[in-house]
Amino acid sequence: MSEVGAVQIPVYNRSDPALWFIMCESTFKLSVPKPITESVTKFNYVVSHLPPEVASLVRDILMNPDATDPYTHLKTELINRSGESSQQEIRQLLSGEELGTRKPSELLRNMKRRAETLKIPETFMLELFLQRLPTSVQTILAAVTDLTLDKAAEISDRILEVTPVPTEIHAVNKNNSNFMEEKKLLSNRKFECTN
Repeated sequence: MSEVGAVQIPVYNRSDPALWFIMCESTFKLSVPKPITESVTKFNYVVSHLPPEVASLVRDILMNPDATDPYTHLKTELINRSGESSQQEIRQLLSGEELGTRKPSELLRNMKRRAETLKIPETFMLELFLQRLPTSVQTILAAVTDLTLDKAAEISDRILEVTPVPTEIHAVNKNNSNFMEEKKLLSNRKFECTN
């Protein structure tokens, strides 16, 4: 523990534990006065920053840590136990995440992350990605030859920067007859003003 300085472990990322461990490892490398390299020290830091419901997933490992490399063992098991199964990843890819307010390139990165262990062909991924885009963007991309996933995301980002997807606003009027009367009055006034 003599190697430990002030270390700021990031908040646990439930949606991507593998990424969280990468962030922790970068933090360990930046530790002052020298990087944290001891497996036991890394293990203790990680354990102290796990939310209780996540710690319960690896309770057996926390209660009986690996004698030779507790950090790596914990990392491997936590990623395996808290990550989605390949069936869940496939369902999520097929049922589809929506574009929402994200850039298309952000959506694609998330889709690629879900598919990284599934070995899905790029042509199939391209089709899944295109389905999540607005129809106007799909129409433009249909004219592009030799379209790749990354090229589709790049072009989609540019299209949506120039022509954002319109937001539809629907209003509900409780008294529809009053609305129709007001509309007629406005039409009549407009007609009178032009004459």
